[in-house]
Amino acid sequence: MAEHKAVVIGGGIGGLATACGLVGAGWDVTVYERAPAPREVGAGLSVAPNAVRALDWLGLAEPLRAAAQPQGIGVKSRAGRWMVRLREADLVGRYGAPMYAMHRGDLHRMLLDAVGADRVCTGHSAVAVDTAEDGAVVHFETGSGPREVRADLVVAADGVHSRVRAGLFPAHTGATYAGYVCWRGIAPAGVVVPDSDPMWTDTWGRGGRFGAAPLADGKVFWYASAGGPEGSMTEVTLADIAARFGAWHAPIADLLAASDPAALLRNDIYYVGDPLPTFTRGRVALLGDAAHAVTPDIGQGACLAVEDAVVLAQCVSAHDDVADALRAYDAARRPRTQRLAAVSGRSARVQQVAHPVAAALRDLAVRLTPTKVYLEAGAEALGWRPEPAV
Repeated sequence: MAEHKAVVIGGGIGGLATACGLVGAGWDVTVYERAPAPREVGAGLSVAPNAVRALDWLGLAEPLRAAAQPQGIGVKSRAGRWMVRLREADLVGRYGAPMYAMHRGDLHRMLLDAVGADRVCTGHSAVAVDTAEDGAVVHFETGSGPREVRADLVVAADGVHSRVRAGLFPAHTGATYAGYVCWRGIAPAGVVVPDSDPMWTDTWGRGGRFGAAPLADGKVFWYASAGGPEGSMTEVTLADIAARFGAWHAPIADLLAASDPAALLRNDIYYVGDPLPTFTRGRVALLGDAAHAVTPDIGQGACLAVEDAVVLAQCVSAHDDVADALRAYDAARRPRTQRLAAVSGRSARVQQVAHPVAAALRDLAVRLTPTKVYLEAGAEALGWRPEPAV
C-alpha cells in the first residue's frame, strides 16, 4: 500500500500520532490543521502504561522518557487522607510500565518532530468530506478561499465536537455534557519539594475535585473541577478557585497562589456518550475524541487516541485494500473505546457527587478496597498492548 495518500484532519495529539504511524507504514501523509500554526492548547496530561507502549511502538520511547515524569497515582480526601495509593512500583509490577505525567505541549512537539513540520498544513478548516469507494474528497476553508483535497484515506481527528463526525452521522446526538466544569493550570518549579516517590494525586470532595501531578521540570500540573450546568461559571477567576479549594489539604493553596491567573484554562467537559454505529464511512476513519471522547476522570483521552493511531497503522499495513483495513480498524477499536467512554461517564458522576451521604459512602468504599483490586480493575484500560491486526 506504499505511495497511497492519506489526509489527516486535525493536528492535535491524535492526528500527529496517526500521521507518525501512517508515515511508518509507507503512506504519503499530510496533516491539515485549522489553527494558523501547529500548537496544542492545554496544561498537562497522563501517559498511562497502555499509551507508553503505543508511543514505544511509534518509535518515541527515548523522547518520551526524556520529557516525562514517572509516578504513581492516588486518591485523597479533602483533608489529605490517602484513600488509595498505587505507587510507581505497583503500576510497573502489574502493567510493565509506570504512568507518566508531562506537559501536553511537550507530547505535541515530540509527535510533530517525528512527523515533520513539512507534513503539516495550517490554516485549513475542514467543512465537509465526500466519500466514495475509491477515495474521499475533503472540502476546506482557508484564508484564501475554498480548497478541495482528494485522498485514498481520510482520518478525522478533529476533536470531541468533530465537524466531520456531524457531517457523516447527521442523526448522531453529538457530544454529551458530563455535568462539570474543569480548570487547569501549571504552578512554577519550587512550589513543591520533589518527592522521592512522586504521585499523581486526585482529591475528592463534594461536588468538586482537585488534582495535581509533578512534571519532569519541577513544575506542577493541576486541575480543579466543579459540578454545574453547561456553560456556567464562565467568570470564575483563579482567586475564586482558591477560595473554593484553598482550605483543602496542602499544597493546594500554594499551587493556586503561585499560578499565573492569565494562564488559567476553563472547559466544559464532554464525552461521546451516545455510541456511534461505526467509526468509518467509505474511506474515512474517525479517530480519538472525534470517535469516542472520554471524560478526564479515567485519564485516557490522549492515551486512547495514540492507541487508535497504532492500530490504524497496523491495519493499513496488514490489508492491501483500504476498505478491509478500515473494517479491521473499526472492529478492533470500537468495542474497547466505547466501553471506556461509558465508564468515564459513570466515573464522572461518582467523582463529582455532591450529596454528603453519597460522598461519604463513596469515600468509605474507596478506602476499604484493596490495592490489588484497583490494579485488576485498571487492567482493561492500562493493560492494552499493540498487537498485529486480525
